[in-house]
Amino acid sequence: MKKQVKILIYGILIISLIACGFVGIQRIQVESDYKEVEITVKYSDILRIAEEEEKTVEEVLAYYKELGVTNLLAKELTVASVDSDYSSYKSLGKITLVDGYILKFKYPDVEEIRPETRYIVTDDPEIKDNIINSYALKGIELEYYSNNEGYFIDLGDHSPALTTVGVGFSVDELNVAAKMGYGISLQLRSWDEPSDESVKALMEQIESIDNVETIYFADAKINMANSTSFQEALMNYQLGFIEFTSNRQQGFSTLAKRTSNLGKDYKVVRLHTIEDPLLATMGTKEIVERYDLALKERNNRVFLFKLANSENLKHDIVTFDENITEFIKVAHKVGYTTTSHVENYNLPSIPIYLAILVGLAAIMVFILFVDSLGFTKLGYVLGAVGFLGYVGLLKLNVNIASSLMALFGSIMFPSYAFVKVIDERGKSIKDSIIALLKICAISFGGVLTIIGCLSRTNFAIGISVFSGVKAATVAPIALVIAYLIFNKHRFDYKYYKGLLDRKISYGNLLVLGLIAVVLYVYVTRSGNSGSTSNLERAFRQLLDSTLGVRPRTKEILISYPILMVLLHYGYKEKYIPMVILAVIGPVSLVNTYAHIHTPIMISVIRSAYGIIFGI
Repeated sequence: MKKQVKILIYGILIISLIACGFVGIQRIQVESDYKEVEITVKYSDILRIAEEEEKTVEEVLAYYKELGVTNLLAKELTVASVDSDYSSYKSLGKITLVDGYILKFKYPDVEEIRPETRYIVTDDPEIKDNIINSYALKGIELEYYSNNEGYFIDLGDHSPALTTVGVGFSVDELNVAAKMGYGISLQLRSWDEPSDESVKALMEQIESIDNVETIYFADAKINMANSTSFQEALMNYQLGFIEFTSNRQQGFSTLAKRTSNLGKDYKVVRLHTIEDPLLATMGTKEIVERYDLALKERNNRVFLFKLANSENLKHDIVTFDENITEFIKVAHKVGYTTTSHVENYNLPSIPIYLAILVGLAAIMVFILFVDSLGFTKLGYVLGAVGFLGYVGLLKLNVNIASSLMALFGSIMFPSYAFVKVIDERGKSIKDSIIALLKICAISFGGVLTIIGCLSRTNFAIGISVFSGVKAATVAPIALVIAYLIFNKHRFDYKYYKGLLDRKISYGNLLVLGLIAVVLYVYVTRSGNSGSTSNLERAFRQLLDSTLGVRPRTKEILISYPILMVLLHYGYKEKYIPMVILAVIGPVSLVNTYAHIHTPIMISVIRSAYGIIFGI
């Protein structure tokens, strides 16, 4: 490559990385200003506590308001529920379910009663009307009969709807809480084939409740997501993204995008809570530590505290209070304030010219990579094709284009860094440390590319997901190995044939098996997936509590130490297994920043710890 061309490429590379840094600085500013949290409890838990302690609901609400709770989450009522969770008419004691044959035995002269069906029985005409009307709006027509003792609603073939079809909210009770200063969050239930009339009826009830801040969804599929009237009505509310749940809710991303003013103002807040089965097994210290982690490292700003479902409700209430109190102390200590309304989280938009600019760095380093193999002209051609394809794809689909360029950068930078620095000659300890830092510095170009391409609100709040993490963990390893072998043997077909014909010893098989296991664990554990052992969880917690931010275990215990050894003694082809493990370090450094919901400064601290303790 000519000197002038190389200078031009380095110039474009630097300008592109500066542009990525500019995007990153803007994002850091937004992240540092995002310092409010909502402390939320379930309204059904308030009812449970009131009954257990023989207090009025208002007294319990006043107590938790004083404790620091800012919001109530009310799940849309059903007629019945699987558990006694105070979110159904049956669990609230407002209706009973009776088999038809029992009613027939009690009222033998009522011809309309059918022994083979079930009945909803209530003496409250408002509840009767609400059930009949709610079901009718959702396409379920029910008949009822009445006498002096109450109303008998014939379920017919609709018994499954008892626990799934919503019948609205306890409006008067929630308005009492709203007057006490609580923000109200509502969790809606979906229904089949929503009509404009049914959507209008639901939204009219929501509008009758004061201080409604956020709308959550209870089902895996949000059937009303494509309803234009529903989308328009939701423009006045925030959407609640339940961490680890809403990303799987079909229709949530549609609603988030359609209510975002063309992506300029996403009205989404992230909620963190703990699953019910796990909650009963955890103590206050562990719960608060988990919530603290979700606060600092994943941009969650709504925290839902729940009563555990153990057999000792009194103990559950005491623990519940402690969890809330201790977390508020932790949040206040690190500079957060509590509020009943967290502001929308929105990153500055990236104009098209800046989007093009931040993608150039990865293309430039690709050209340098190919040039180092001696295929300079091929690098130019492929680089030009890649650039034109990227610009065209930006016009068609910004998210796909940004994700692909982020993936490309996360592959090329650590790959180029490794092959540029690795040498067959050994180095002193000092020079080995300098070489490792050089690999990390070059790899950081991939970090900046990810930041520049993916620092968009839809990625940060979880509406869009960077799906290239798995590929970005494996591709650099394969690329580095291929580069090192080809760079030495070029087109020596006899070598490759001999390699394929070579007999493999049991020792080699054992080494390959161990590497395969390591790579399997490495890949399956990337991208917030996979499980951890109790020992590893304890080790991670030790690092978290000691350092504040936990470095990547694979960096400090495996990859960087092996990379130091490889740099110190020099690369030999027989050390290929060590190369595989060594490449994981810079790849992990880059992929740390692929979690866009994690604040950049947290990732920077994590990377720094990884390098320091890895060396």
